Amino acid sequence: MNNMQKYISIIVLIVVSFSLNAQNTNKDDKQKEFAIIKALLENNWEGSGILMRKEATFSMEWQRVLNNKFMKLEFHNKRKSAGNESIVFKATAFYKIVNDTTVIGNWFDSRGVTFPLNGSVNEHEMTILWGNEETEMGKTIYSYSGDHTIAVEDFILNNGEYYKFGSATYNAKD
Repeated sequence: MNNMQKYISIIVLIVVSFSLNAQNTNKDDKQKEFAIIKALLENNWEGSGILMRKEATFSMEWQRVLNNKFMKLEFHNKRKSAGNESIVFKATAFYKIVNDTTVIGNWFDSRGVTFPLNGSVNEHEMTILWGNEETEMGKTIYSYSGDHTIAVEDFILNNGEYYKFGSATYNAKD
């Protein structure tokens, strides 16, 4: 191969690379169209509700990270124990939307537990199945009604059935 052919090959590779990058950028832009994703990312959220039969407070902050390829969730809840002591739980999760409506990711929490996430998203709802046989398994459903309110329901999987252990209503923080 002579020098001219090498230069042409390099130019072709560069053009293909830019083209693929543009396609990925457009795909990321398309994902921003879901109302629930826009709402999650444009606001920080505070909520109240029930967790393990106790009143609890919640917060979640979502942001795009790593060249907008992932969404990062910082999650926090607080409730009282039977002895009236505060129980604080924190987690960080990373989510990626693939194939327009499929969500995958990983969860890390203050118990030292990590597990995979997978689920789906549409205009106003995101359902995430979490865990595996080595941890616990469950699902979380995020619902956005369009009025700066997000409802979240958490379920644990036990003997093939989902049981609700938490629910909260979040409002956008100012």
